[in-house]
Amino acid sequence: MGWRSLNGERRTVTGAIQRGDHAIARGQWARALHHYQKANRHAVRVAQAGQGDQDQAVLGAVYYNLAELHAKTGNVSMAWLAALQACQVYSPLDPAAARPSAVASCLTGASPRLAEERIALSADARSRYVLLSAGLVREVGPQALRVDIGGGALDGITDVSQAVERIGEPAVLTYQELVRHGHCYTDADVTRTRWRVTQARTIVGT
Repeated sequence: MGWRSLNGERRTVTGAIQRGDHAIARGQWARALHHYQKANRHAVRVAQAGQGDQDQAVLGAVYYNLAELHAKTGNVSMAWLAALQACQVYSPLDPAAARPSAVASCLTGASPRLAEERIALSADARSRYVLLSAGLVREVGPQALRVDIGGGALDGITDVSQAVERIGEPAVLTYQELVRHGHCYTDADVTRTRWRVTQARTIVGT
């Protein structure tokens, strides 16, 4: 199908996401994956048009959910790749650049709520990436993150134990800073992120 219009493409993305979410609510993982793959194709087109950060954020959310859906349907490699892509999309939107020490100052600007959301999205995606990286290494072997697909491993870190400490742990600390200085997140978010990192450590035996 060819290019429609930018707003038409956005409506297609929204509709596919809504149908995917409906399928997720029913536990229909394969159906949800189908809808999210359609959303992904159109969201990429919209993001490539370069009209604004919000379109990039939508694409990041699509990749984030694709990671979960691929994991649910048993495709560990595709789950990892989608998690990587979510991080790659979210990272340029994160005003703190994944640095916990920068969180407080980022929340004093003109749009603190937007900054808070963007920081959280990046941290959340990075914690999931670390967990799925550990799962991929368990299934494929220690060389898994060295395979150059989708642009290579996040931040160039190809050792999963280093990924846990240099990507996962800062994600936890970022949420702790958001709870301390922000308004939208709670200790439950810290707990969720910490659980992922702990699970990754358990998988890789660190």
